[in-house]
Amino acid sequence: MALHRGLLREGFKLPTCEKHFHDYDETWLILSGRGTGYWIDHDGFREEFTLEAGDVWMIPAGFEHGSEGFADTKSNSEDFRIQVFNGTLAAGHHVLGHHYVEQSGYIPRLTLTKTPTDRYKQKLRSNRGVTFVEKGKAKFGAVDCPPLREGEILCRTVVSGLTNGTERNSLLGGNYGGAFPRRAGYQRVAEIVELGGGVARRIYKTGDLIFSGRSSGIGHVEYFTCNVANPNDEDMLLVKLAKDGSIDPIAASLFGIASVALHDIRRADVRLGEELLVIGAGPVGQLVAQVGRAAGARTTLVDLDEARLKLGLSLGPLTVFQPTPAETLVDHFGRDRFDVIMETSGAPVLDAVLGTDWAGGLLKPKGRLALIGGRGEVGYTFNAGQAREIEVLHASHFVQSDLEEVSRLASLGILKTRELITKVVPISECEAVYAELVEAPSNLLGVAFDWRCA
Repeated sequence: MALHRGLLREGFKLPTCEKHFHDYDETWLILSGRGTGYWIDHDGFREEFTLEAGDVWMIPAGFEHGSEGFADTKSNSEDFRIQVFNGTLAAGHHVLGHHYVEQSGYIPRLTLTKTPTDRYKQKLRSNRGVTFVEKGKAKFGAVDCPPLREGEILCRTVVSGLTNGTERNSLLGGNYGGAFPRRAGYQRVAEIVELGGGVARRIYKTGDLIFSGRSSGIGHVEYFTCNVANPNDEDMLLVKLAKDGSIDPIAASLFGIASVALHDIRRADVRLGEELLVIGAGPVGQLVAQVGRAAGARTTLVDLDEARLKLGLSLGPLTVFQPTPAETLVDHFGRDRFDVIMETSGAPVLDAVLGTDWAGGLLKPKGRLALIGGRGEVGYTFNAGQAREIEVLHASHFVQSDLEEVSRLASLGILKTRELITKVVPISECEAVYAELVEAPSNLLGVAFDWRCA
């Protein structure tokens, strides 16, 4: 078939037409007048037609046909004018023109060939991932591959980052946990491998590198989907990463924790020149300290681990302190010292932060305390917080605008995540990492699982 430009503006008069056939479908367009037509089908049955202006007569391949005109005149009307176009020409078709059964000795017949295709079918892929099969035990193996739906992109993980606190909590059946088996984790650097229907091709292309921070049970998997239909969705949690190498995929594998840190700083409304204390120098605490410093706060980081404090100092201007039984936080800093305290450790430090009586603790009057990370019950002396009108703040997961800001700060070199990654492990060896996370969590800081060498 083809485009026939101007076909209806042309045509030719047809008084009569002898009997003949073609090995392709032929269509008559009746432009004016009246005439007749007939065909003889593959089985030899003849059928007569009266043709008038506006009619379309399609003659199947192999049907003998012609026009003998009306019985009284042996001709069509003087103004009978038609135009003709051919159907699909099969491979090996005969020369265009009239052919006759009496001469050729055969009748052509077109058949339908159905060629299997997976053009619009979901491509079946094997998928692998990390599953928490029971309390304290993680297994790496086969998982379901998600279907690709309208408005989604299918991604293949390049590097995924361990979310120490969240995943340990879930693995041990804590308040982030639930029924086993289950998956956890929300840091994936991945390559787009397929676009679903309705995806904006001008924005997303196969081969693009992205970071995805969605949780909702996805966890560490090789293939996953992301819905990108609404670019203004604050829960999309996806950013494209530059292909120029300005952001290392391994460094980007901690963008989820970094976004949590930035969200927490925004939640606590940390301001220029304020005194900020960050308790706990794990991955979240390190990043809270960096973002707090970027926000203009005078930032202090405390932890029991000297090596983690040294790491914090190496990443930018910072005050650090390592408390001991002989010198506690209150001993060292005194009361009414800090405008904001970000508690990321989960340690029993609220008596020091808020105090146990009217005298108060580390926070200034009307200070702000943000409790970060998963916790069960939280207890503190109410009068100590009441006396100083302390704000006790909760923070949840980050949103799209947090992730976009993290990506910007990282590209500028203001936010440093690669330095926090102390282990890069092939994903096939992840079970040993999870065993260590259960037994000796303080041994792990930033961990990246590399899927490229699995």
